[in-house]
Amino acid sequence: MTYVETRMSVWEALAGRAPGEPLGPADPGLWHAVVDRINPARAKPVLRAGIECAELTSVRGSTYVMLRSPDQAGRACYLRLTPEEWQLAQLMNGTHTVARLVAEFARIAGRLAPDQVRRVVADLAGNRMLDELPVDAFRPLQELDRKPLPKRVGSSLLAAARGRRMLVVDIDRVITAVYRGGGRLLFTRAAAIAMAVLAVAGLALFVATWWRGSQAVFLTGGSYLLGAVVLLLLNVLALASHELGHALATKHAGREVPAAGFLVFFGIPSVFVDTTDVWMAGRRSRMLVTAAGPATGLVLAGSLQLVGLAVPALAPLAFKLAFAWYLNALFNLNPLLALDGYYLLMDWLEIPNLRGRGLAWVSSRLRGRPPAWSGLDREGRLVALYGILAVLWLAVAVNLAYRIWADRVAGLVTGLWHSGLGGKTLLILVVVGLCAPLVHLGVSALARWWRRARLRASEKEREADAPRRLAALRNSDLAGLSTQALTELAVQAHWVRPPSGTPMVLAGGAQHSVYVVVDGAMQARRPGDPGGTIRHHVGAGGVVGLATALTGRASALDWHTAGTTLLSVPSAAVASVVGPLPGPPPADRAEAEALFADTPALAGLAGDERLALIASAHPVDLEPGAPVVLPGPTHAVVVESGVIAMPDGVELRRGTLIGPVGDGSPGEVAQTRTPARLWIVPDAADLPPLVGAPTRLAGPETGRAGAATGVHSAGVYPPLAAPPGPPDGTEDPDVDRRFERRLWWLVLLLLLLSLLMTAMNLLPGPAWAEMPTDRVLLSSDRGTVTATIDGRPVRLAAGDRRYVARGTRIEVPVKAAGRLTFQGGSASLLCPGTQVEVGTLVTDAGRRRVPHGGLSVQAGRVLADTGSTSGAYEPLSLTVARPGAGDVTNNGAAWFAVGPDAVSVATGRVYIAGTPEMAATTSLSCGDGVPVPPPAGSPSQTPDDEPSETPSEVPSPSPSATPPTEATTVPLPPTVPVPPGGPNQPPATADPTTRPTLRPPPPGTGPSRPSTEPEDPPSNPQTPPSRPQDPPSEPATPPSPPQDPPTRPQEPPSEPPPPPVIDLPPPVIELPPPVIG
Repeated sequence: MTYVETRMSVWEALAGRAPGEPLGPADPGLWHAVVDRINPARAKPVLRAGIECAELTSVRGSTYVMLRSPDQAGRACYLRLTPEEWQLAQLMNGTHTVARLVAEFARIAGRLAPDQVRRVVADLAGNRMLDELPVDAFRPLQELDRKPLPKRVGSSLLAAARGRRMLVVDIDRVITAVYRGGGRLLFTRAAAIAMAVLAVAGLALFVATWWRGSQAVFLTGGSYLLGAVVLLLLNVLALASHELGHALATKHAGREVPAAGFLVFFGIPSVFVDTTDVWMAGRRSRMLVTAAGPATGLVLAGSLQLVGLAVPALAPLAFKLAFAWYLNALFNLNPLLALDGYYLLMDWLEIPNLRGRGLAWVSSRLRGRPPAWSGLDREGRLVALYGILAVLWLAVAVNLAYRIWADRVAGLVTGLWHSGLGGKTLLILVVVGLCAPLVHLGVSALARWWRRARLRASEKEREADAPRRLAALRNSDLAGLSTQALTELAVQAHWVRPPSGTPMVLAGGAQHSVYVVVDGAMQARRPGDPGGTIRHHVGAGGVVGLATALTGRASALDWHTAGTTLLSVPSAAVASVVGPLPGPPPADRAEAEALFADTPALAGLAGDERLALIASAHPVDLEPGAPVVLPGPTHAVVVESGVIAMPDGVELRRGTLIGPVGDGSPGEVAQTRTPARLWIVPDAADLPPLVGAPTRLAGPETGRAGAATGVHSAGVYPPLAAPPGPPDGTEDPDVDRRFERRLWWLVLLLLLLSLLMTAMNLLPGPAWAEMPTDRVLLSSDRGTVTATIDGRPVRLAAGDRRYVARGTRIEVPVKAAGRLTFQGGSASLLCPGTQVEVGTLVTDAGRRRVPHGGLSVQAGRVLADTGSTSGAYEPLSLTVARPGAGDVTNNGAAWFAVGPDAVSVATGRVYIAGTPEMAATTSLSCGDGVPVPPPAGSPSQTPDDEPSETPSEVPSPSPSATPPTEATTVPLPPTVPVPPGGPNQPPATADPTTRPTLRPPPPGTGPSRPSTEPEDPPSNPQTPPSRPQDPPSEPATPPSPPQDPPTRPQEPPSEPPPPPVIDLPPPVIELPPPVIG
């Protein structure tokens, strides 16, 4: 939307000149014409034909009018006016001067508002709704200071990086065809319910997929480079679909989508559609258009997740695209940024400058400054609740950012950082691209800080900065003071640049400074006003607090900033320089103040404006029958006492305003019926300044911006920027009460969500999620582990991690310990003194993934836990080769130890050269006697899907325990954890769902370092060592163990079949475990 910013003077807006650009040697006739456009005596504005008008109703019940200029699509401007202001605009036919329009507006609205009338004229002109000056008159300005081509190209590139729209095309016909071709069906009630179900179901599926680690974000086909390219393209697709949702919703509202194109959006290449035409459709349509973008992403992401579930081949692509959509929705719904989430709240509450005011309140409370919660009115509480919501959303975003980093980006770093210069470069590009919005915001904040730092440094040189302060005072409403007075004020003034929304003046509080608005604006409201009310808007050149400084009274209004640069002058200095208030003596002044406060037509004026009227007014006492005369077209009369009669016989009494008429010579307008006391206001159509003589713009060299320049500040959302003025009295007071209750529910919801996410972040995530399927994660739990990768030795200190492939040799010194984490969370602990070589690594694709791994043990001891911690993966199928001995394999979840010449099984089905190895212990150690818990959790026994072909040869205490011969499934009885208390008592095992940590666990959780050299494992892997002479007491229920420990079951006479064929069920009743030293 094009609108007059407060940082831009009216003349800059009318001339199409950017703020702050030098005037240059322009045609002086142009400036005289511009001055005439708003000169109350000579300006006669003409409203353009073809302006579209829509009468709308705000959420609180008040009526307003939205206007659209009669320009081509993409160039149209929009403006919000009150119904009274629109009636005034319709009178702009070239026959009425601005002074006459002031009089007409007083008749229409019942109150005198010269500044408001001039603001309406300026707004209409700035939004191309008035007949413009001749186009040829602007040509000199356009031809001034034409820059060289290289400089223009550089400026264009810089503007593009800052977000300028490029490659703009008209897509209204395309969007109309899409909407009519089926897009309109998406806005039916049935479609809304179906899409909500899809969005919720898909989000739940995405969270489950993320948590199980079954899909990678940054990997495509095992390549990080291809994954980055695919993710970038999918992100552009996600942004395009987001904008398509906005466009279709705009069409559903019956409005145009005139333009689309390309731009750099928060540092990300993106697309955009122009949906500003929806401002003509009302609040509900605006909310629908704003919400349609994120909703489109959520629905498409959920739908695609369900497609990936039904078609596993599409699951990787669906997961990546859903990630891009969810990340885009999370970013756009952030209320801290001026994006969909912020605009949605503003469209809902219809309170302008919500973000700046809400964050300013939170910042003030954190520093212990007022206003406290108890001192806020209804709108103040809504603004404060927004600030609380923004902080809670920030907590949610931080939790999500940590989850993304810990679960995905950390794995990406592990995979790329050790892949040479190319890998590191790709990693930096991916991380910068992923954090592009934060990088963009950070760079922008740094640039702003640098500019302000330079300004502050220059401002510290008080003498060098004095001309700037003096120029700011001369361009303000204090310009009527003498040069000496302005110089004295400039000496004591200092610059203030508060953030947007900062409360500078609180109603009823002490005000120690007078603020001169140099840039931006200040807005005021009275405590208790309906939400969204802006009583006064002071733009560049205006002064806030002057009446308070001169009278010593507290302000009746709250003033806050809107992208403002202020010059602060001590109130005492202003009072001493100005001296006594000009105007009538104190007694008459008191009468006038009471009278003007009781006059309805003057109730809407600010305190400074009423004081200015009093300063120029004088009382007149008339006898009965005396004529009441208006000396000029800008004069007005206020009745203090007595009765006067109009020519039509209407009697007027105290508090009645007569005039101004605007033009001509009004002469006698009434006659007194009784003795009357009147106050004559000589310049009611153009309020005089409170102090000093009136100043007028004489030409372009002055460049003065009056207090009543533009309407909307840069920090205000234009459709919600209600025109300044008092509330019309039709607002529903219960609306803000309902808003407050609902905001409290939102606060509670976000609080619970942030607490839940914080608690979930304490749980480890899938460490293998971004690991290629032909890799295994090697980490050092303690000490330094050496891995020989591609012939180069790589040393991993405690806590380091590396992805290693087939052929990697790993050496674990005596005082160290390592760990290998496979796909699905299965892990193998490398005990001190272990030497292994990584074998084949592969993961079967499908709905249930089966990881396969291979190890070759040359020395030491490996504790293998093949149980999966992810529901998306089957237990690891591990093959451990031993030189000179049979390979050790498993079927399903198992917990066993393998050395060069010994195998010990705690749980699960393990095979040595195809022969089953029975579980002979309930705990394993690294040979030091200290039990080690399974790293992936205590694996649960997977039920056997095939019948047993050979009965168990383990003695049973009773015939009923003998396994049946038919196909049955006999689960392993659960192991009861027993606290470690002796060599035969295993420690409590971990929860079966315990997930491997992303970072290596602390030393206490890995294999314990032996106090002496590790004991050699038993020489006979089939025969466990004998029990000690003094065993601890055993429970009376189990039978006494035989003198000879049970040996391995007799091998069948024929050649051993593959393990799945002769899979034996575990014994039903376990015998007391033997001791493993």
